[in-house]
Amino acid sequence: MATAQKQTISAEVPRALVRKVDAIAEEEERSKSYIIREAIDSYIHNHERRREAIQKGLADGDAGKTYTIEEMMAFVKQLKASAR
Repeated sequence: MATAQKQTISAEVPRALVRKVDAIAEEEERSKSYIIREAIDSYIHNHERRREAIQKGLADGDAGKTYTIEEMMAFVKQLKASAR
């Protein structure tokens, strides 16, 4: 089974952030590298999801799939009522 190629990167970060990474690594009994990889992976995943949602919204707008402000306000009112 082939192993994934790895590359070391470096970044300057505030000491407070380093302390937080250290604390999480100790708490989870993981390496700092693991915590940082997980954080980067999570950030990239969330970034990609936001980008896809934006692209879908733009495509919907281009296709005429839009709502009036009145329709949106009615929807919000309905959500508030159902939350009670």
